[in-house]
Amino acid sequence: MQPRPRIWIPTIIGILILAFLVGFAPIRYEHAERFAVDSSFAFESEEPLYESPGEMSDLQEAIENALAEAGLGDVEINIQGDQLLVVETYAIDQNQADRDQVTVTRVLSEQFAALQPTSLVAEDTQEPVATFGPFGIYAPYPQLHLGLDLQGGAQVVLRCLSSAELSFVLGNDTPLVASEEPAAEGQQPAPFTEEQLTARIQRIMADLGTDPNTVEVSVVGRNRLIVDTRPQDQREVEAQEAAIHEFLLTSYPGVEVERGEISAVFVDEETADKVQYIIEQRLFSLGEIREPVIQKQGFDRIIVEMPGVREPERVLDILKSTALLEFRLVPEHYEPALTDSYDEWTDTRDNSTVTWEQVRAEASAEFTGRDLLPNASVQSGQTGDWVVAFELRPDQKDDFHEFTRRNIGRIMAIVLDRECQMAPVIRSAIPGSGIIEGNMTAQDASDLRLLLNAGALPVPLEIVENRTVSATLGQDSINRSLNAAGLGLAALVIFMIAYYRLPGVLAVIALTLYMAIVIAITAYSRVTLTLPGIAGIILSLGTAVDANVIIFERLKEELWSRKSMRSAVAAGFERAWTAILDGNVTTLIAAAVLYWLGTSLIKGFAIMLFIGVISHLFTAVTVTRWLLTMVAEARWAQNRKLYGVPERTEEERTQLA
Repeated sequence: MQPRPRIWIPTIIGILILAFLVGFAPIRYEHAERFAVDSSFAFESEEPLYESPGEMSDLQEAIENALAEAGLGDVEINIQGDQLLVVETYAIDQNQADRDQVTVTRVLSEQFAALQPTSLVAEDTQEPVATFGPFGIYAPYPQLHLGLDLQGGAQVVLRCLSSAELSFVLGNDTPLVASEEPAAEGQQPAPFTEEQLTARIQRIMADLGTDPNTVEVSVVGRNRLIVDTRPQDQREVEAQEAAIHEFLLTSYPGVEVERGEISAVFVDEETADKVQYIIEQRLFSLGEIREPVIQKQGFDRIIVEMPGVREPERVLDILKSTALLEFRLVPEHYEPALTDSYDEWTDTRDNSTVTWEQVRAEASAEFTGRDLLPNASVQSGQTGDWVVAFELRPDQKDDFHEFTRRNIGRIMAIVLDRECQMAPVIRSAIPGSGIIEGNMTAQDASDLRLLLNAGALPVPLEIVENRTVSATLGQDSINRSLNAAGLGLAALVIFMIAYYRLPGVLAVIALTLYMAIVIAITAYSRVTLTLPGIAGIILSLGTAVDANVIIFERLKEELWSRKSMRSAVAAGFERAWTAILDGNVTTLIAAAVLYWLGTSLIKGFAIMLFIGVISHLFTAVTVTRWLLTMVAEARWAQNRKLYGVPERTEEERTQLA
């Protein structure tokens, strides 16, 4: 049942106003202090700005004093890394913000010549046109969340990899590979060089169906072999271990081959969910990316979209870092060969030099990053370097205290992703906290803190796809899309009015309401608008016009049959409804399939197509019908020429009379 004509116009106007308020947010509930304009100005130096935390503090204080003397007292100085400085200012309006920018640039260029302005970092709060109480009236602007292809940024597809570590030790200290050092008495010489041994093991893996490029072979010391593989399940890793063990027994006859414990982790739904959660924690803790999008694709892939990211390579390193922290007790006969590096160690039994890999293989892992509280912090060390402070969980503090008490005088290596970061000697029992140092910059320490707090990845990650879009290209995409949409919309308006006349004018009114509803739904649901999404809107705009064309052609047929205006409108909509419904349901099914099976960009197209079709089903059928029915009641609208149909002849009028 149609609503009465007298409520049609208020209803349509009410819907239009509501859509406008939601989609463009001209009236917002804000506190007065948030009306100020926040601006950030970035400056960069070719040389490091400081060499120690103390020098950084002095530089910050000097800049704050210089800006205060220039009349800018309410500023915040942030030094990111050792070459980038950001000055944040707070102004009451845009004019004041512009003056602050000039002042900041002038003061720093005059007194700190090494700093060169690079950009104005967009962090401003939009200034209201007027305020009343806690409300502000703003210039209307679409409240749309743009994807990285429209505002710039990076998209990366990461694949979770299963991993396994197989270890083997030859008995009697038999050397695995040939070296310049002759074999000891009673030992057989090694039959392979290290390159030959690696090639043979990779060939064995290839025969088992494993990609040899994913196999890493390491010879640790004289007689220890470590093989890292990417198996799919436990059965495959056991087959790999058996094949390598058989190869070693055959290649080194009469030598006992000891198999170590298999260390393996496989990818499943639960593992992928954990990886997704850790990536989310890392991105949100980073605080540099607005509204990143993290979603799973299949069971082993993670799609990460980072709109507006400034340092994609650094962020990518943070994302894919396993961040496995270990506290390993080093055997007593090993000590670092150098004071500032842990790549080489000395075996005190014979004063020989060994690699860290051999020491790590023999050092037992007593505690890991999972035993730490997620509250690591960056601090300034006693020597002026940056350090990361950590604290163990309450249930591990007593164990850590007892472990350090029992091993006073021993070396405890702190290892991150298999690399030794530091190797302190335990001087006394440690109650449950400590620091990690290692000649880190402020940025390195901050990134390490972030990784420790977010947790270690359960499996390694591989970059499958990495796509970066510049902000300039994103703006160019917006401009081109708006131009295309504007030209298409103008062509539709001209065609509808020229061909269908009065119904065409009503259709244009309905299309205006349609666009407002689409923007409102997109803004309210916080759907990310991408370039394919704009294509979906334009396509749905075409289907909206198609629905109107079907209705108006049926209307003309009814008018040709000499029905009254009111009867023709009712019959035209009733007979067009089936065709419109069939076509749009088919489109909705296609959109659902695209969303279910597509990637993120295809999903963006499908979502906007779905929103557009639902919206135009309302505007093209309901709103246009309300308008036509209302107009049909007016005396001036009885002229059939307004609908593209010739007027009745005198004879037809006589017959009807």
